[in-house]
Amino acid sequence: MLRHGATLVAAALALRSGAAAAAEDVKLLLPGQYAARVVAPKKGRVLLVNFWATWCVPCREEMPGLQRAARGFPSKDLAVVLVSTDTPKTAPQVSKYLSSLKNPFVCWLAKSHDPQVFIDVVDRSWDGSLPYTLLYDRKGRTAVKLSGQQTEASFAEAIRKALSS
Repeated sequence: MLRHGATLVAAALALRSGAAAAAEDVKLLLPGQYAARVVAPKKGRVLLVNFWATWCVPCREEMPGLQRAARGFPSKDLAVVLVSTDTPKTAPQVSKYLSSLKNPFVCWLAKSHDPQVFIDVVDRSWDGSLPYTLLYDRKGRTAVKLSGQQTEASFAEAIRKALSS
């Protein structure tokens, strides 16, 4: 069960005319696809995966710091992927929000009928609270876990730690 904080809300994005146009650049991600579509393609680089939602104030507040921290590392060494946990109602806001930030990162939209299934696939120790960030080493193994709102400095420190592992 989800225990506290801003909880993960699985998205069941209905691809209708209005919603599809608003979220074209956000790709749907089923729990069973996480390892193959998000983690595996980035092996050879450190991967930072940030779980967030537009309705999560700390998530929105940390996003500019994440962008600035990531700019400090060469793309040959670091990949950043966002996974939005927005609901069908808020999913169209994902693209709008990311566009307003001139977001350079790939963004997925978590889709699961049971949020706990998605959480367990990602990290069984995660309680579902947002924001949540995982850093994987160059071999695709979890190197750093960041729970709660981060700063540019804490993101940069975690990236350096993952790069050195």
